[in-house]
Amino acid sequence: MKRYRILILVLLFVALAGFIALRRSQVSAQTVNVKVTPTNVSRTFLYKINPGQRPAFDQDVMTNLIPVFEEEKKAGILTGYQFFNNVTADNPSDWNVGMLLSYANYAALDGLGDRVDPIELKHYGSAAKRQAAGEHRNQLRTVVSNRLIRMVNYSSATPVS
Repeated sequence: MKRYRILILVLLFVALAGFIALRRSQVSAQTVNVKVTPTNVSRTFLYKINPGQRPAFDQDVMTNLIPVFEEEKKAGILTGYQFFNNVTADNPSDWNVGMLLSYANYAALDGLGDRVDPIELKHYGSAAKRQAAGEHRNQLRTVVSNRLIRMVNYSSATPVS
């Protein structure tokens, strides 16, 4: 009788171990391998345009910012730039215009000031005129946020055996 009980206990143990092993293999087969690939780096500015200043802000963008950004793209400093509007403001002091400047990677930010300075000076004519344009721009809008972000791409990864 004792042999019969021992045999039943052994069989139960083997069955339980087999069930656990089978369950583990099913869970690991369901696991999705994910590959996250970092891509470009962007500087995002969110602005609150001061009341009544939107036309002047838009004119400054067209007259000063876009020509400088285009030259920076030609020089390989920027990979792109975008402007966007906030259509779902959370409160009256929330941002309403955003600007995104994109760079190839973090290394593109090294010595950025030294590389954009000649382009800006050529556009504005002098450091004093560039400073005056910046001060005028500060009267048109308030910076709500300024963030450095890194874009990532998600894809399925090949499992490593």
